[in-house]
Amino acid sequence: MLLYQRICNYIHQLINDNKIKATTKLPSERTLQEQFKSTRITVREALFRLESEGLIYSQKRKGWFITPAKLKLKPASKVNFNKLAVEQGFVPKTRVISILNDIDDSFQNQEKNIFTGESLYHLKRVRLLDERPVMIEDIYCQQSRFENLERKALSESITHIMATDYNVQINSEQCVICVTVLSNEDSDILEKNSGAPCLKIIRKRFDEHGLLVDYNYEYWLHDAIEMLVEGT
Repeated sequence: MLLYQRICNYIHQLINDNKIKATTKLPSERTLQEQFKSTRITVREALFRLESEGLIYSQKRKGWFITPAKLKLKPASKVNFNKLAVEQGFVPKTRVISILNDIDDSFQNQEKNIFTGESLYHLKRVRLLDERPVMIEDIYCQQSRFENLERKALSESITHIMATDYNVQINSEQCVICVTVLSNEDSDILEKNSGAPCLKIIRKRFDEHGLLVDYNYEYWLHDAIEMLVEGT
């Protein structure tokens, strides 16, 4: 058995024997090096493999931790993050990173025919579960339809704000899911190293008339969610 496999098995055993709990910090890389008389490269190979399996996760400058339970998400259904998290026993939190109303043409150039010619808001937020940052979202919507949106309590449900303050109801959603990597800015917010992999959900939400309400990018840590898809 190769040395990195022995290290993997050791951490697997710690988890299986409940010797360390979810979100508990693992022994440091240096401690594992000394314990197994190994190199840093070998220890990291073991840790990265376990991370790819979703069993452990890293936080920049903090170390490695046992992955907690995953949020069960139906990506094509209307999602109320706070309600969903509470129902599954998590403590949710949302932090506003920025809201801009002077967006350049990069979004329009990338997503042609989306809100063509309209001035847009760009709201950027981070979502947390039990104080762990797990998702970045970029929300684009029309300034003309949501006047003075920047004055609202944007750490709360945007869906609720749209319904109660603007009489705009979300009736349906479409989404595309792909794998990508985090930008440098988003990596820092999610406490990951630059270029860390993530799941990207591109979400379009429509009102009862079929008009596009908002266009969202969600960047999820892959070990934070479990997607449920039901067929008919």
